[in-house]
Amino acid sequence: MNELLQTYASTFSSQVEKISLSEKEQRRINHPIVFLFLGDRVTDALQTMIAINQEKWQNSSGVVYLHTYQTDTIKNNNVLSFQLPKEEFDRKTRRRAMYEAFFRDESLLIELNKTFRTLAAKLAQYGKEYSSLKKVNLCVVTAIEDPATILIQEFTLLLKSILQESFLIVEVDLYGLLKEKQDGHHFAYSTALGISFLKELDGYQQGQYSFVKDLQLTEDHLRLPVKHPPSPLFDLVYLLSDKNEEGLISSTAMKQNMEIISNLNLLKNRKMISDYHEKMDSYHHQDFKRGIKGNSQEPVYASAGLAKVTRPNKAIALHTAQCVFTELVNSLRMRAAEKRETVLDLVELSQTHFQSYFRQFLPPAEKLEDMNALMGGSSSYQTIKNMTVSDAEAFLFEDGAQSFFYHNIELPTLEHLQVLDLSSHIERCLYENIIHHEQYGLFCAYLWTAGQPGSEINVLHEIDRLERAAKQDLLEKEALLTQFYQQPVEQLAYKKSYLPFSDKKNFNSFVRCFFETIYGAKYEILKLKVKKKILQQYRKVLQEHHHKLQTKIEIIGQVEAWLKQSAPGSLDHSDDYLDQNIAEYYAAVIRKITAKLKEKRGPFFFSDQRFFGSLPSLLESGNPETVMKRLLQVCHLEVLTQEEFHRSFEDELLERANVMTRYENREILSKEDLFKRLYLRLQDNTAIQIKVFNYTQEHRYEEKYFFGDFYSKFIRFALEKELETRQWKVGCVHERKSSGIEKLSLMGGFRLKDLMYVRNGEKYYDAYCSNDFEFHIDLVKTSV
Repeated sequence: MNELLQTYASTFSSQVEKISLSEKEQRRINHPIVFLFLGDRVTDALQTMIAINQEKWQNSSGVVYLHTYQTDTIKNNNVLSFQLPKEEFDRKTRRRAMYEAFFRDESLLIELNKTFRTLAAKLAQYGKEYSSLKKVNLCVVTAIEDPATILIQEFTLLLKSILQESFLIVEVDLYGLLKEKQDGHHFAYSTALGISFLKELDGYQQGQYSFVKDLQLTEDHLRLPVKHPPSPLFDLVYLLSDKNEEGLISSTAMKQNMEIISNLNLLKNRKMISDYHEKMDSYHHQDFKRGIKGNSQEPVYASAGLAKVTRPNKAIALHTAQCVFTELVNSLRMRAAEKRETVLDLVELSQTHFQSYFRQFLPPAEKLEDMNALMGGSSSYQTIKNMTVSDAEAFLFEDGAQSFFYHNIELPTLEHLQVLDLSSHIERCLYENIIHHEQYGLFCAYLWTAGQPGSEINVLHEIDRLERAAKQDLLEKEALLTQFYQQPVEQLAYKKSYLPFSDKKNFNSFVRCFFETIYGAKYEILKLKVKKKILQQYRKVLQEHHHKLQTKIEIIGQVEAWLKQSAPGSLDHSDDYLDQNIAEYYAAVIRKITAKLKEKRGPFFFSDQRFFGSLPSLLESGNPETVMKRLLQVCHLEVLTQEEFHRSFEDELLERANVMTRYENREILSKEDLFKRLYLRLQDNTAIQIKVFNYTQEHRYEEKYFFGDFYSKFIRFALEKELETRQWKVGCVHERKSSGIEKLSLMGGFRLKDLMYVRNGEKYYDAYCSNDFEFHIDLVKTSV
């Protein structure tokens, strides 16, 4: 279920990222982009880059990735892979040996040509994703310590030459990833490998660097030269480390660097909007290149830093799911507070329903009137008036009266009770009147049939009460019947006449009273026995179904537990400021949305098919994932689409920050205070992802760009603050999105010798070279 929740949260976050007022303002790449990931050490980076681009770029499906690897790659529709020589090379000659192994086996060069041409064809298929096909941007990404970097000039120039057959302009940028965190095992050797590549890179970036080699192959294995006239190999080189300019190493540096590369490509390749403003100032690639070059005669390099203040959309989505499910469960539980008479009526145990059962299971009481015809002869009142009622019955009817009652009333009733099975009837009452009824539902059925106190009314307790009452009535009626039988006839309560010649009249009055009193009491006793039998069956069936309902309630409990664990867990590594009050704020939002839906769709809208429909049916599978899937679908389609989830970033954060002040006497955060905090947060977190030795850097050129709604008050505030310094170019990539704001800082103009990585690592390189380690090949040496 955790995977379900994470997919749901990621989907919402991705959708919010892409929401815009118009399609033109979404993150859309103008020119085709090809990413060449070189070596095994950028496999994870490739996976991360694909995920980031898919989330941030509307036309990311048109981006093609190529991974050259030795041991492992990834599977993806947009990824092509090429395997390098995979044998283990000697540690001393690993880079040179890989180069020689590749060119020793011509089949590898043939396969590389095929792969590159497949890539070019695939890129052409995606042409409709882009607004311009005049230019393609080739982005080479590699870890500088990867031995595969020895092949970078051949692979880059061969791919560039093949792309030039289809595109007028091919711009090639390099993104070199540095690892400065010491792992304690291979740091010195890895650093020496990295320094060796950087030394070669300085040669590639010289103005006089040129290249000629027969690398293109035809289908008939004819070789064609790949040429590069005197000029730097890469248009621009970005170096990104796991240590920033402040000397801090981040555990998430790889992901952060991939986000930087993604934003750099968006900045460079995004289509310009027509609504231009001077403070929106756009990125111009050639201006940036000139800016970092300055007056330097040596190759210069660039780096970047990225800061974000984002709404925690994943956490919001997870808390929303928890709040919606809580609203559902609470609405079901609240319905259990019903009147006792109503509940008994729903399960058909009210007095009215018992009267119906009696009519159904007993012969009619009118049958007792037929007993008046049992007198076969005439008797006088004077003969029986001093007898007991029992003796009078024996004298007058012998066993005729008892036999008549037994055969015509008692026996049919007892026979009926022997085969009586109310299971289907009780189940129908439970399911039709309660479980599947939109006004009541599963929790009502569960709480009302619980064996322990848990609600205002408990049917099993009511059954116990009714049984006790029936048992007491039965004892009292049997005792009263015994008392009647022992009374003298004359003391029985019937209308007597003391006038002469009243004997016949009194006799008839006694007989009527006898049948009504004695056999009326026996009839009532029989009704009580029927009632006890009905109650016993109700208890048995309801107890059985309560256990079945309990398994369904446990499933609901499992879903609740997962949500309660996942929602707060999403904030474990969160920003205390940006993520504050999420639970409280969105609980109030969901209550507001629920009230709105109740008003629009009725008080029981959760039972609509477009929401949860029949919750018991969802629980039939016994799998909590079924309920979770439905919950997340409801949230995705019916809740997260509400306007409350698509407010501006600043407005949502401000209201959320102040949600706890509504009922307490606390200081309210003003919008100006919020803007200051957000601006400082962005400013403090845009450290460049490279450590430069400041005293050796002669020229430092910077540009800074905000990604957000230019017309929002916060962006205007931030731009004014930046322009006050007048130290660097400041611009805005206009995006009308509500998920957050990003700030990308570009810095360039440093040389390789300015890097702390080089200054600290050169001693390792020199030591290895002095001990017969070979990091270069002759071809590269001459190029350098």
